[in-house]
Amino acid sequence: MKTVDRLKFIILFLLFISQTYAQYSNPNSYKKPFVTFDLNFGYAAPSFDLAGTNIKDFYNLSNYATQNGFNANFTTKFTIANLQPDWQVRTYLTISYAQFMGSEDRASNIGGFIKTGWPRTGLQDSLSPFTKISDTTGKSSIRLNHPYIAYGWEMAWYPDRNRKSVLNFGLDFDISVIFGRIYDQPTGKAEIYNNIIANTRLGLGLNLGYSYRVVNMLGLTIGTRMQISNLFTKKYEEVTNGGDLPLIDEANNGITSLLSKNRSIGFFGIYGGLTFYIGGTK
Repeated sequence: MKTVDRLKFIILFLLFISQTYAQYSNPNSYKKPFVTFDLNFGYAAPSFDLAGTNIKDFYNLSNYATQNGFNANFTTKFTIANLQPDWQVRTYLTISYAQFMGSEDRASNIGGFIKTGWPRTGLQDSLSPFTKISDTTGKSSIRLNHPYIAYGWEMAWYPDRNRKSVLNFGLDFDISVIFGRIYDQPTGKAEIYNNIIANTRLGLGLNLGYSYRVVNMLGLTIGTRMQISNLFTKKYEEVTNGGDLPLIDEANNGITSLLSKNRSIGFFGIYGGLTFYIGGTK
């Protein structure tokens, strides 16, 4: 091969490589951000034993009688590794508030504040063993507040070379504090309520989300979340102060056959919101 031909070959080869690299690196693409902030809100469907249709099932230790809910959260994510060409590993912290509600046009006629000793003893008579209650005409409702903090890790993937789209999958550990109030009003009687005292639980959450970058620093996000809030901790407690009820999610068959199994508290959520992007690298 002549020197001129060799030179032409080298020049063409270098042009090909530079063209390929330019297309690959795409200088017009967005950066992979170093920090992102997510602000989301959505529907949360109570799942496992958190879900129920009859308020009396709460008193009968069957489930927690909620039918719908919502979840709002703020998440901060930090990149801990950029994997070439289109992946990131992130760690994140979520601060969230969820709430679950249930109601029905029936009442349980429990008679007032539940006394000390329940569920070892009856709802009102501390000398009698606890047995199932029946419903009556009226109305009843329940509200469970469910704030939680989640810490975890996620994989983020940029499927297009401009990095406008981001898919992410995350796993996190959660600390939840669950509390609320349950109401009961038989026909012709005044409404009464019992408090559900604060209960701390440890659990696990999974996220699957998609974000589309509208401009350099702002994107729109949709996603789903499944959480089991008491996966690692469950507890049996009795009422020690009339009208203040513990969550009671641990089995205790020695107390009553109604507590023959553990109860799981969780939800499945669908959310949407905004994502803010800061810093990063090409």
